[in-house]
Amino acid sequence: MTDEVPLYKPENVIGEEVLDGIREVLASGWLTLGPKTRAFEESFAEAHASDHGIAMNSCTSSLYATLRALGVGEGDSVVVPAMTFSATANTVRLLGGEVVLADVDAHGNMDPESLRRLLDTHDVSAVVPVHLYGLPADMHEIVDLARAHDAAVVEDCAHAPGATLDGQPVGSFGDAGCYSFYATKNMTTGEGGMVVTSDAELAERVRKLRNHHQTKSPDEKKHNWGYDVDGLGFNFRMSEFEAVFGLSQLDRLPEMNESRRRVANRYVERIESIPGLEWVGGNPEKEHVFHLFVVRIGDDYPLSRQELYDHLDDAGIITGVHYPPISDLSYYEGVPGEHRTADVLFEEILSLPMYPGMTDTEQEQVMEALEAPTDG
Repeated sequence: MTDEVPLYKPENVIGEEVLDGIREVLASGWLTLGPKTRAFEESFAEAHASDHGIAMNSCTSSLYATLRALGVGEGDSVVVPAMTFSATANTVRLLGGEVVLADVDAHGNMDPESLRRLLDTHDVSAVVPVHLYGLPADMHEIVDLARAHDAAVVEDCAHAPGATLDGQPVGSFGDAGCYSFYATKNMTTGEGGMVVTSDAELAERVRKLRNHHQTKSPDEKKHNWGYDVDGLGFNFRMSEFEAVFGLSQLDRLPEMNESRRRVANRYVERIESIPGLEWVGGNPEKEHVFHLFVVRIGDDYPLSRQELYDHLDDAGIITGVHYPPISDLSYYEGVPGEHRTADVLFEEILSLPMYPGMTDTEQEQVMEALEAPTDG
């Protein structure tokens, strides 16, 4: 019996530098919002062409705090892609805003033409493009359209740390970028997130929202206890332990992303010879970081998407579907906007196993299973 090939396999994140960092944290007695967090924030922001980094406990809290800091509130319309993880839309609803869906292009990213139509017909406060699967969205067009309508731009970069468009890191095109360090992401702290921005005032508002809207950080209160609470905030903090993991992962991010691209290139070489299968993504100007590797199952392939899913499962290969359109989720029934391409794409996509340490043997097992239905 062949071994199971998982959809995702975490890299070993506990190197000697991590253990040393954890010992330093324990010896310091400073367990949250301390020097490791500040170092991680500064390094991550610099790596993503931004002046400020604010470490958070998730990408969801990052999106929520950033939109709130930009003034999004009750009744405000925010455009999100029709195909994304539910958290992108949920943060808008949690703020009392109205979700408006922009359709996606053939690769799952926000379609600028759909956005253009929505901006012409809705009073939009913010636009949240998602760099789906690790492929940068068309940020030049999206930002230009949003700016022409006085709408803020918050990039959902949960899938795309290290990705670039025309050499510029994602997250640095709009007002802010929000990242995820969840266990399955390209770099992980177990749980965690980051906001990057070059707007100093926006960064300060997000920092306050992260820490109960206190006017001083814990470090600033060290020798002068007095502080005020001048608004409503939350506990969205990252611990020093997570920051230690983050610093190590950030150092390895280029290497891990390059490993993902090597896995993707091997997939592409074989998939191009399989009738009825094509991969989602691909643009030489966009540095894809392949958080996910997604294929479309066309009419020429002998199996339907569900049949292929079951066939691969029987072969010990775990796959997934990312994602149901927001309009298909019961909570968002009747949500306004456009989603025709998203609906079609959803019926045809399947995510194949993808992780930096994927072996040639594991990938060969996947490819043979994909090719088997076409052999007869």
